[in-house]
Amino acid sequence: MSEPSLPESLRLTAEPTLRRPLLIAGFQGWNDAGEAASSAVRFVHRRWRCTPLGDIDPEEFYDFTQVRPQVRLERGERSVEWPPNLFSTKRADGLERDVILLSGIEPHTAWRTYVECVIAVCEKFQVEGVIILGALLAEVSHARPVRVTGSASADWLARPLGISTRTRSNYQGPTGIVGVLTQELRDRGIATASLWANMPFYVQRTPNPKGSLALLERLNRGFGFGLNLHDLEVFAARFEAQVAGDIEENSEIADYARRVAAMADEEEDEDEEDATDEPLTVEELPDAASMVEDLERFLREQRGQQDQP
Repeated sequence: MSEPSLPESLRLTAEPTLRRPLLIAGFQGWNDAGEAASSAVRFVHRRWRCTPLGDIDPEEFYDFTQVRPQVRLERGERSVEWPPNLFSTKRADGLERDVILLSGIEPHTAWRTYVECVIAVCEKFQVEGVIILGALLAEVSHARPVRVTGSASADWLARPLGISTRTRSNYQGPTGIVGVLTQELRDRGIATASLWANMPFYVQRTPNPKGSLALLERLNRGFGFGLNLHDLEVFAARFEAQVAGDIEENSEIADYARRVAAMADEEEDEDEEDATDEPLTVEELPDAASMVEDLERFLREQRGQQDQP
């Protein structure tokens, strides 16, 4: 029996024999607050010096007035780089399974066709599980360790990542490519996990290396990847100092940041008193719009108090 044909937009440049591979994906766009998730995948690609596997032709999936191609000069020659969706592989010494990375961009159109390209890679290389990295805006403090939440459809993924096993969610509302891809993978019987870094919504600087570091620390601990994260730790410390300086220059934002930190301390105390509570998954967290409204309301109240005699 011949292999099923691959989608036309999927362009594989190699067909290695992989051992029980795990696919790790991160997408720029709506599910990538502070570019924490996409930066994490790119960091792994560079640090591991992964071998190219192929890509997804961007022609069908993007409005190039929104995600523009880039012109590069290499040895005096001009070239055009199109929005990348790159697959690469790594056989790391000491690991029981190989890794496929997908560094992608949330498409503008033809989402189902795009997802079929990812599914085709999973089926061709017999991927056993997919971990999708994401980052969301949340009411968390920039001065605290980054909170990582998530869920998985299989215990063998949930346990090492320290997240809950959940196959059904009560969430209703808008979703991104992460949600669409996750649902299709589960419908096809492929084990999935989503891992989310919770980013402070009042921080404007990007990319946020603290979020990337938190995601990669979780992967390192769970699967023994042995990634050297020292550079990222230095970037994260420098970033936190820069953010602290930005916030102190704006008294209103500084007051709000202190209030968020105080709320975080109260929640930690409550968690210690009731350690049996199941951690929140991404679907249960407040949406970004409501948190922005909360911030704007707080700032209006602060200005009103200052205007009073």
